[in-house]
Parts: sequence; C-alpha cells; structure tokens
Amino acid sequence: MTQWLSRTMRLLVLLVVLVLNLPTTLRPPRTTTAAPLTAAADCNIWWNEVLHDTFDTTYRNPIGAVTTGTTVKLRLRVAQGDITGARVRVWDDRTNTETYYDMAWDGTYDTDPTTYDWWYVDIPVGSTPTILYYFFEINDAPGWCTADQDFYVDDDPKFYGGGYGQMSDAYDDTRSFQITVYDPTFTVPSWMQRGVVYQIFPDRFRDGDPTNNPQAGRFSYGRSNGAIVRSQFNGANPSGDWNFTVCDPRGTYSPSCVDADGGYYGDNFYGGDLRGIIQKIEDGYFTNLGITVLYLNPIFRSPSNHKYDTADYMTIDPDFGTLADFQELVQTAEAHGIKIILDGVFNHTSSDSKYFDRYSRYDASGNLTSPNGPGTDDNSGACESPSSPYRGWYYIPDIGTPGNQPSDRCDTDDTDDPGGAWTATYEAWYGYGSLPKLRANSTDVRALIWSNGTNSVGPYWVSQGADGWRFDVGGDVDPGVTNDPTNDYWEGFRAAVRAINSDTLLLGEEWGDASAWLLGNEWDSVMNYRFRSALLGWLMTGCSGNGCTNGTQFEDNDSNIASSSGAITQLSPSQFNARLLSIWEDYPPMAFKAMMNLEGSHDTNRIRFLLKKINNDDDATAVQRMKEWWIFSFTYPGAPTLYYGDEIGLTHDGVWTGSKWEDDPYNRVPFPWDDASGSSYAYDTTAQNAGLLDHARKMASIRHSYRALQDGDVHHALVLNDANKLYGFARTISVNGQTQTALIILNRDNATHTTTITGLDNAPYNLADGTVLVDALNGGTYTVSGGSLTVDVPSNWGRVLLEQNEIDTPQLPVGRTELTNSVNIIFRPVFTDTTGGYELVTAYHIYRSNSASFTPGPSTRIATVVPDTFGGYRLAYKANPAMTVTFDGTEITVYDPDGTSSDYYALGVENGAGVQNTSSTSPTAILLDGNMSVTQIATRGTRTFWIAISTTFMLGGVMSIRARHRSARASIHRKRL
Repeated sequence: MTQWLSRTMRLLVLLVVLVLNLPTTLRPPRTTTAAPLTAAADCNIWWNEVLHDTFDTTYRNPIGAVTTGTTVKLRLRVAQGDITGARVRVWDDRTNTETYYDMAWDGTYDTDPTTYDWWYVDIPVGSTPTILYYFFEINDAPGWCTADQDFYVDDDPKFYGGGYGQMSDAYDDTRSFQITVYDPTFTVPSWMQRGVVYQIFPDRFRDGDPTNNPQAGRFSYGRSNGAIVRSQFNGANPSGDWNFTVCDPRGTYSPSCVDADGGYYGDNFYGGDLRGIIQKIEDGYFTNLGITVLYLNPIFRSPSNHKYDTADYMTIDPDFGTLADFQELVQTAEAHGIKIILDGVFNHTSSDSKYFDRYSRYDASGNLTSPNGPGTDDNSGACESPSSPYRGWYYIPDIGTPGNQPSDRCDTDDTDDPGGAWTATYEAWYGYGSLPKLRANSTDVRALIWSNGTNSVGPYWVSQGADGWRFDVGGDVDPGVTNDPTNDYWEGFRAAVRAINSDTLLLGEEWGDASAWLLGNEWDSVMNYRFRSALLGWLMTGCSGNGCTNGTQFEDNDSNIASSSGAITQLSPSQFNARLLSIWEDYPPMAFKAMMNLEGSHDTNRIRFLLKKINNDDDATAVQRMKEWWIFSFTYPGAPTLYYGDEIGLTHDGVWTGSKWEDDPYNRVPFPWDDASGSSYAYDTTAQNAGLLDHARKMASIRHSYRALQDGDVHHALVLNDANKLYGFARTISVNGQTQTALIILNRDNATHTTTITGLDNAPYNLADGTVLVDALNGGTYTVSGGSLTVDVPSNWGRVLLEQNEIDTPQLPVGRTELTNSVNIIFRPVFTDTTGGYELVTAYHIYRSNSASFTPGPSTRIATVVPDTFGGYRLAYKANPAMTVTFDGTEITVYDPDGTSSDYYALGVENGAGVQNTSSTSPTAILLDGNMSVTQIATRGTRTFWIAISTTFMLGGVMSIRARHRSARASIHRKRL
C-alpha cells in the first residue's frame, strides 16, 4: 500500500507540472535524453528511454535458454513517470497460444527517482519444452487524453535476435524476443563437445582401391552418353589423372563438360572410396591434425557422385567398397580415437532406386537387373505401379512441388503395360525429378528408417559401428517439436538408435535457427551455418565487382539477402558479439557446445575463395584470414570443423553465372595427395609460406591441451573495442573444484593495439594475483596483478592466454634402440597426455650426448620430427644430413649414422601450446626414454653382444639380443618375455 501511495503522489505531482508547463509538441525528439520531471502520463510515450536487453540480467533473469519449470523475470525501462501501464504478450510456439501478462512498477528496483522507471513481470515458462516469443505492449492512458499505445519488439530476429530491441507504433508479432525452454534431462555425447571434425566427400578424398572405380558411360538418369570419370570429356585428361581440374558443367571455363543433355554434375566420378579413407587413418593423417570425428557424406548405394539420391540404404555403394570395408573403417577409426558420423538422406530417395524404380532397373527383390540402361516394367517399383508395395512411401500425385520436367511422371494403370503412358506427377525435393520425396509419416517408411530395430537403417548402421547421424534437409522430414508437435519422427529415431548405443549423436542440417529441434528429445546439434555467417562478416574487410554491394556486402548462391545465412556483411566487434550472443541465447548449453562449427561444406563455396572475395580479391590475405578463422573456431564453444583439404588451402573459385556465384561442383575438387597422378591442385606456395597446415595442427593441439577450450563455458565481450577492432572472450570450466580459465583476444585492425582486462580476480574468471598466463599462440607470459592484465595484440592476429600450470603435458613416447651399422631410435607416436586424455603432439625432439648425466636441451638436440604434410612423418630439423626418418603408421624410426654404443639418448615431446616433456637419462651404454637400455654383455671374436630390455614396450616387454660385427653387420634375435 505504501508503494502504491508513493507511486500515486508522484504521478499527481507530474500532472501538476504538466499543466503548468504544457509542451509545444506531443512527442519529444527521439534523440532527446530523459530529464527530471519532463516525461509524464500525458498520452505521449517517450521512445528513446525505453529499453529491454535480453543479454543483461538486469532486464531478463536468467538469460539464455532455460529448463522447464523456470520462472523468468522480465524488466522494461521507461522514462520516469511516463506510462500508466505495460504488459507482455507471450506466444507459446508449441501450443500456438498467446498469453498476456500485466507488468508492475518495480519499486524495490527503482533506485533512480528522477530519470527512469522500471516495470517487471515474472513469466512461468511451463513444464513442457517449447519456444516462447514475447514483446512488450506499453500504454500511456491517464484518461484525460487520447491514449498512446506503443510496442517494444526485437529489432532483427533473423540475425540479431535478442539483445536490444526497438519501439514500434504498430503491433508486430513477427519481431518477438525468444526464450528457449528445454528438457532438463537433455544430454549430448561429450565426444562431440570436445571434438574436432573433418568432413569428407568420399568420391574426391582418396582413391584407395582402383578396382572399384566407376566406369565411364555407365547409366545415369537416362543421359545419352552416360557418366564420365575424372572430368574426362572430349579428350580432356587422357591419362585419367586423379588430380585433374573439375570440368565445368556450366561451360564457363575449360575443360567444359556440357553435351546435348546438359552439364555433368552428379555423374562426374573420380573414384575416391572407403579404402582411401582407411589408408589415411592408418597413415596418421587425421590424428596428426587432431581430428577426433570424421563426418562422411553419404556412402550408401546411389547413382550419383554425391550419393544424396539413395538407391538402397542398407548397402554400401560399390563405388566406395563393401560392408567389410565399412567395418574395417570403423574399427580402424576407433583404434585411432576417431568417431564416424554418417549422412542420412531420409527426406527423399533416388528416382532410380529399388524403391521408386522410375527406370525399371530393379526387380521385385530389389536386385539391379538392368545395370546398363532402362529395363522392363515389372510393376514392382512405386513409380511403376499403383499396386507396388512402395507406392504409399511417396506422394503420387504430388502435393505442390512436382518434378519439374515433363518426363517426371509415374504409371497410373498397370493394364496398359508395357508401353503405356505414365501420367501421374510426384512430389520431388525442390522440383528435382531424381529426388522423389518420402512420406515421413508413413508406417512403412518409418519401419525402413528407424522403427524396426536393426532391420531399420538408423539402428542397423549404428550396430555396425557408426557413432552418429547427420540428417540431410532434416527440417523437411520433421519441422521440429514446436512447429508440429504431432510429428514424432525425430523422437522415434532418437529412441531407436540410442537403444543400440546411448552415445549416438544426432546432428541436423539447418541453415537458420534450429531451436525447434534442440529442446531435448530430437537432435543434439546442427551444422552451425549461423556461426559461419557471423565469422565471415567478422573477417570481411571489403569487396568489389560481381556479388559486391557498397564494398561491404558480398553475396553468392548460399549467402545472400534471401537466404537463411543472409549476405556476408562486414561486422564491427559489437555487431560480431551480438551475432554470437544471438546464437548462444537460442540454444541449450549442451547443444551449443556440440555445434558443428563449420567454415564450409559440400554445399558452399570453398572458404579460401570466399575469404579472397571479401578481402578485396587478395588471395594471400585470404590465407591469413583462414589462420585467423582457426584461432577463433578452435577456442570457441562447439566442434571446429574442417572441410577436406581446407587445412592445406585446397580451393577452386566459384563460377559467376551472370547473376550469382555458384559453388557446385567447384567446391568438390580432388584432394591433391603427393602420391596421386596429376597436378591441378596443390598445397600451393602461398599456403605453404604462410604455414597454413602447421597452424591448423597447432590450433588443434592447443585446443586438446586445455579442457576449458573444449567444453568450458563462454563469456562474451571480455574485450569489445570498435575503434581498434578488438574483440575478446573467455572460457572457463570447473576442474576438480578449481576454475580453469582461458582468455582469447582478437585484433582485426592493421595495427597492434594494447588492451587492459580488469576484474580477473573475480567470478567467473577467478584468476588470483600472481597467476601466470602463457600465450599459447605466440609464446611469452603475462601475470595477473591487481585483478587485471594488460595485453598487446598483434595486427590481424590474436592471443590465446592459458594458465601456465593448467596446460596438459604430453605423455612421453615409448621407445627403443636398435644397433645396426649405427643407431636406429624407434618410438611410437603419442596421442595422450599424462592424465590419459587426448593429446596432439606437434614435435618430437631427440637428444644425444656421450655423457650419462646430460641434460637434454638445444645444444644436445640432434633431430626434431614433426608431422608430415600428407601423413606419416618427416624430419624437420637435423644436425646430420645423413639422418633419415621413416614412419609405418605405428612406429617412427630415426636413423642416426653417427650414433655409437657409447652414446646416450633422450626423447622429448611438445604440444602446440609449447609444453614439453623430456625423458630423464641414466648411465647405460645406450639409453632411450628410460624404457629400454642396451648394454654390452660379451665379446666373441669379431662380434660384440648387447642385451636390450624394455619393461614397457610392446605389451609385456621385449628382450633383444643383438650381435654386432666390428664390420658393422648385425643380426637380431627377439622374443617376447
């Protein structure tokens, strides 16, 4: 009652002031700042003073996504005494219902008696996962004048949803703020949160088995000349080289591949396969990149090179191998600590499939009986007959998007077989007649995909070793729980595969806001195109020419004004921060940390090409921007994702078609392995000189060496300086009750700038004075003093500051020596730290001395071995030109021609953060790592005998007795202890 009287008296005073000082205008200029006792309940709402900020706990508490059962407090700031009331309109997107909540004056919070008033309301979010949308209705209706009603709405929900909003005269429910309400039991696989992902387009990655290569001229959707291989067309590529330019199906450059039937897109094959992927896993290529997850584009039987037109979900495509090859792939990957995500195309099949059978090539049992061309209609396929068991799987006739060619028709009458006219249209994805859409709500279709145990696609391939599924155009199958609560397709799929493996990942393709699928019972994560769009804007400095507007906005066929991604638009640090916060606010934290943070994919232009276009067509700058991209993506929440070849800057320019830049098939070039024929693509000089591959490895190693960078919480706007183009954020995680903190600062300016960060001794950072932070990216240390840190940030670069005593230490390698005519130092690569966690070693150091008590250091280092460009290892530093290094996928062997039996050796390892671990030595004749010693035990005539004993190597140790002739010939006998 006291608060009500106080409020009433204040309004009466303001009314008296209003009468005595009548304004000359009904609404003050919107740039005017509120002044004491000037705003009033006068049917004139002051706009400039109204504020709600979803990122600030003053205005919304708690911020971000919330669990069911939460009450969210919303506050609205207005000019002092300016309104008579306000309410919040809330839309529940799951139930499609609206509720209005009256707001009250927040007297306990209003500590400013002259400038602002605060209004609040507590919103119960309910007990069911949903998305709530809200905006404010503001009223100034004292009763003696015409009431003024305005609205405070979100300013840009598509790209800047959340944060500040803006005033509107009109009711506008399309611009609402969002509250994501998720299931508190929602969990996602931790391996994705902590992972590093590598996407492979199998046909273009590596040809490991030439015997399964597709043959030129094979049937391809009725094309007159059939398919082509390795861009072979009209005499181009007569040698059939793997590393040959992707021919242009649009005919804009040479080699062109256009004939009377049009261009060759999905029917241009190179011959990559599962065997090629297995080879590179065994070579250590992925582990030397820090890759822990492989995402494969579709690998099931399909007519095309991209395999998004499935012909048989239960069969590995013969172009790629066999079921045995797949089983070997997952077993080999598992042995190297790598998870496998498969691509599930469950929205549509191929029209040339055993299910649809438009070309009558399959019999009733699903056997391909006419491999070289159309067969005879046997009424078994959905398109062949209205009585086919598959007919109900499809929309025949269509429901609004038919195949766009006159020949995209199916049979309606079996009595006119053979040769009768096919007249029924059918629903096709985006009008592509080769992709007839499946009925997701069909009982039979669900049985095919997930509802029939391991007889269904999803559970079966999980039972065969797949660790996760990515869903192609997943929103077209089931639009998410809030968009259609009755469609339980993804809920059913989740339950079915989790019954086989509770740690299976469900990853959707969604280019816009994916909140509707991330409420706890459908998907775990999505391909984070919103992240990609924001980071492209951050790294843009300018553009010109085709696709460019005003030097600050660039568009291609994916990133444009009409698309979910929007145009690539240059962003200031504040705008970049707002874009990041918008994503963070929408997604539950466990999903946010498991996002697939991609830079590009098979559906986008190559990242190097785009970065060139948005940096004034400067390719060297584009390569530099790629390195800056990785500084951010490997330290930010979510799984950093490389599209195959990006690590070496593999690229091909998109093609300008007169109205837009196109990406397909130019983004699907063959990986230029050094043992493959041809020379069209390469790890080129610009990328090599910039150390692009080494930088990718370094960033992956830094991420793996520090837990907070993997799945820690994020704190945005640690640094936010638009004038100097500085942006920073922090990552924190509680490890054994202690906070581990990382500070990341980025500089997008062309000059070095210094910034001071304060409050580091408080939550959430909890960095006590005296804490030493190492710059893992550049070297050097910084010490917290007075709760603050002053950091200089290099131009177009950054700093990654980690607590010195919190960085993981790599495990020492296990090794041995063998005496031939010299010394072979043999050791296994290291992939763990001293606590047993995953580790990426970026350098192995080998030390030698003739002193038993030597201390390993630069003066005694004889070699440093670092990962090779294309797998295996090479010698990066050597003191003796005769020294060589080999790697067989299991062991690294360094041949030291100057070594003798009186030498002492030590091994050291180093990760990307610069943390080293070096073995100690002890006085034995030849020693390596303290695990194996070689000691002389006898001399007979011209031969000297040594014994080598290891207590750790090869699962139980090895006893080796070696005889060395004085002439340097050796024989070796080894037996397991």
